[in-house]
Amino acid sequence: MNLLICDDEPAVVEQVSALLRDHCEKSGISAHFYPFSDPGAIKDLSSYDLAFLDIDMGDSSGIDLARTLRRENPGVVIIFLTNFIQYAPEGFEVQAFRYLLKRDMNEKLIPYFEAASKEVVQRKGILTISVHSEPIDIPVNHILYLEANLRVIIVHLIHDERTEYHFYGNLSDLSKKLEDLGFLRVQRSFLVNMEYIVQLQYEKVSLTGGIVLPSSAKNHKELKQHYLLWRGKNRWAIS
Repeated sequence: MNLLICDDEPAVVEQVSALLRDHCEKSGISAHFYPFSDPGAIKDLSSYDLAFLDIDMGDSSGIDLARTLRRENPGVVIIFLTNFIQYAPEGFEVQAFRYLLKRDMNEKLIPYFEAASKEVVQRKGILTISVHSEPIDIPVNHILYLEANLRVIIVHLIHDERTEYHFYGNLSDLSKKLEDLGFLRVQRSFLVNMEYIVQLQYEKVSLTGGIVLPSSAKNHKELKQHYLLWRGKNRWAIS
């Protein structure tokens, strides 16, 4: 993700950046940071996925910046930073995702970031991974399943020039981010794209292409209910 952080107080910019960098490094999240204390210095507004904006920046309004950002980048997720909750109603116009009081920064920044990251994934329909420090965007409908082998995640692909990618990550974190896009954690080491499930049986799941993976016997009833509920709501054609 490309993260924009803008506040006219450099100390706040540094605080937000430091907390998010630390979290991303620990969680294996690939993120590029663009910190600014001068809104006028921001260029190419179309490139950001997630923006943390101060509402009141002296002569400049965070709302005005958000309007321009939303106009040039309709899919961006915006979180407003503020000292005063009474500013919150102004953000409805620009579809702000969250409002974060600066006094709550240490407690709420990371939970808000995690929720916003999930929203970014939903809006983009893309999983971004880091392979040898290079960001790779993978359309989620090209992912057949993800497999965890210790700290290495293997992305098994379908309808793609490649068959797989390997990168360092955490399957639990990926499961939280991808569950709303139709992925099911069928077993501790496997996260599958439900669109490609042919049959979900006790202790095994069959996928497109004749692939059979182990499935949790203990959680079979819950997995089956989750899959059938998703299946009834989310039929989309594979192309």
